[in-house]
Amino acid sequence: MNLMSSLNISAGALSVNEKAISVVSHNVSNMNTDGYHKQRVNLEARNIAGQIGDNPNNQVRANGGVKITNVMRYNDDYLNNYYRDQLSKKNYLEQQLGDLDELAGIFDDLNGTGIDSALADFYDALNNLNQYPASSAARTNFIESAKTLTNVFNTKTAQLDNLTGASLGDGESEEALKNSRLYIQYRELNNSLDELASVNKALQTTQTGTLTANNLLDKRDLILHDIAQFVDINVEEKANGTVNVYMGDVALVKGVTVTGSLEVQTASQYKESHPEWTGTDAAIISIVNNSGDSKEVIAENANDIITGGSLGGLISAGRESGDDTTNPTSVQKSLNTLAASIAKIFNDLNAKDDSEGTAYCIDPTNTNHLKKTTPNNYIFVNSSGGTDDITAGNIKLADNLFTDSGIWDISCAFFDDPNNYDINAVGNSSNVVAMLNTRSQKQDELNGMSVEDYYSSMLGRIASAGDSAKTLYETQGDVVDSIEKQLDSAYGVDLNEELVDLIKYQTAYAAAAQVFNVVNSCLDTLMSLGR
Repeated sequence: MNLMSSLNISAGALSVNEKAISVVSHNVSNMNTDGYHKQRVNLEARNIAGQIGDNPNNQVRANGGVKITNVMRYNDDYLNNYYRDQLSKKNYLEQQLGDLDELAGIFDDLNGTGIDSALADFYDALNNLNQYPASSAARTNFIESAKTLTNVFNTKTAQLDNLTGASLGDGESEEALKNSRLYIQYRELNNSLDELASVNKALQTTQTGTLTANNLLDKRDLILHDIAQFVDINVEEKANGTVNVYMGDVALVKGVTVTGSLEVQTASQYKESHPEWTGTDAAIISIVNNSGDSKEVIAENANDIITGGSLGGLISAGRESGDDTTNPTSVQKSLNTLAASIAKIFNDLNAKDDSEGTAYCIDPTNTNHLKKTTPNNYIFVNSSGGTDDITAGNIKLADNLFTDSGIWDISCAFFDDPNNYDINAVGNSSNVVAMLNTRSQKQDELNGMSVEDYYSSMLGRIASAGDSAKTLYETQGDVVDSIEKQLDSAYGVDLNEELVDLIKYQTAYAAAAQVFNVVNSCLDTLMSLGR
């Protein structure tokens, strides 16, 4: 019986060390597998059940050899959670930096086609008109320069709309939304949530401490990292390896169930069901629970709680912000302010007729005479021809300026007393001078800055925000890289360690085989004696 016990012990040792060598082989083969955590077998002595006491014979008979307790997976939960937090911040900053780089490209005025150049040409043409107020060529040149300025405003707005549209859609069209980066990312996030719930389900039915369970845990962590790239999350792990995932206080996944799927709609669609809403977001993300018999809306507008990851960066890009933070929407607001201010300044001067005096333009029927301006003698209008709600996107020149008589509608004289003015004072370019002086005049609606200074300040904010975002992104990238190195050190495969383990298990396997052969030989001898 003792020989048979020894035979079983050595056979068990062969099996255990063979499996241990298999784990080493598994580690080495997956050393370059993304997200793989190295594994080790934990061994312990096998004891046969029963009272052993102090009897040496009983103790010997109780020896059962060796067994595998479990296959340990190297892991560091703290580092994993920290990594996901920092990865979410990195992707948020990466999205912001990308938008700011594109903004900088839109407002790159070095090539001479930007607003800065258009403003300079506009004031140069105005200066020429100041010198030759009765010249039709000077007037035509000024009108063309003003038209170029409005065209540049319109073009920049279209480029900003395209930038925002590529990220979030246009706020109106469902097709534009479906072609946006936000829509693509929200679908990828939902797919990751479904994948995580499936892995949780598999973990529930898999014994912990096995290769199968460990491989599922690797897959689980990879999915969690993917989710963290889109939004910032909190993870709650259970004893069986399943996890619950939260975004803020909202549960996205609980065990095998996705309890918080994302849905997205355009701003106009959201406004239809929420007429009280006054936000500026082009797209609205909702969180719903589809796991029951009917859809449960958990958060009708979840944009405010998505504060990290690339989705958070996209939402941030579509919101108005102060001067300290620049994004496409806030730049568009500043551009609208500038266009509206220019329109008001020049329209007021060109059509001035109040207690302070009256503006005069040249009579097209007799270009040697002045005539009193009309109240609607505007230079800049909106796309409908009015002067209300002028923006950079709809600003244009009044249609009458492009007629044969319209070129004379640019006011060139100003008199305090409308009843006492010189009809022959065509050379009196006082109103043009007033227009020209606006180049350096500080305007209340432009935060106390001149037209050109306001635009330069906006460019400065874009450049400064871009530099800051680049610095923050590079710093955050270094943080993420550092954590990745720590994670690799904590659970990456080390070939030197695997070689040591391989030699250890190989030696034990060879020794067990030798014991097996000796015991087997003894049994053969006994069997032959019995014959």
